[in-house]
Amino acid sequence: MPEAPPPEASADSAWVSVASDLAPARLLELLRDPERLMRVNSQWVFAAWESLGPERCRFRIQNRSNGQLWEAEAGVVRLPDGLRLDYQTGVKASTWLRVEAADGGSRLWIIDDYARLPQPERQARIGEVDRSLPRWGQDLYRHLRAWSRWSGVAPWRWYIERVWLRMQPRSRRLVLMLVWITAAELVLFGLLIAILIAESRG
Repeated sequence: MPEAPPPEASADSAWVSVASDLAPARLLELLRDPERLMRVNSQWVFAAWESLGPERCRFRIQNRSNGQLWEAEAGVVRLPDGLRLDYQTGVKASTWLRVEAADGGSRLWIIDDYARLPQPERQARIGEVDRSLPRWGQDLYRHLRAWSRWSGVAPWRWYIERVWLRMQPRSRRLVLMLVWITAAELVLFGLLIAILIAESRG
């Protein structure tokens, strides 16, 4: 059965929901910093981010999902159940990030609204529509699952917040590849040591 749209969704919006085993209060804490969750999106290559205070930010992003350079200033509206980013320019009017309680944890809704511009202009600028929303949902699911498991480990939390989130998507993939290669080498080295020990005892 298709998932029912959230109440905030208009006829000119797209949305995705992300299940998390984090309690709603813990998930809301992560939403205090909109930059954090935006940087999780592996389709967005950040060229610049500037905080203009608690209620406004400016950014420049290369959106790999549509090949567009997205440069905008956004107002940050903080809500009891999340936040909303209102963009001053571009075809996208706003992005809602809303938390609700769910069985076993919480659910994060991400809603992109495109209803600000007249329909003919929206149609003419269809190439600017952000197609990264499904991937963003997948990225956030993995990020929130890892945060639930490992955020209590101070070195891991420091790495994610101070290093990983500042990396570009390509750098993250390279680091992950190096980690897997190193892990495989350690396993192979351990097997060789075990074989040498077994042969020496034999």
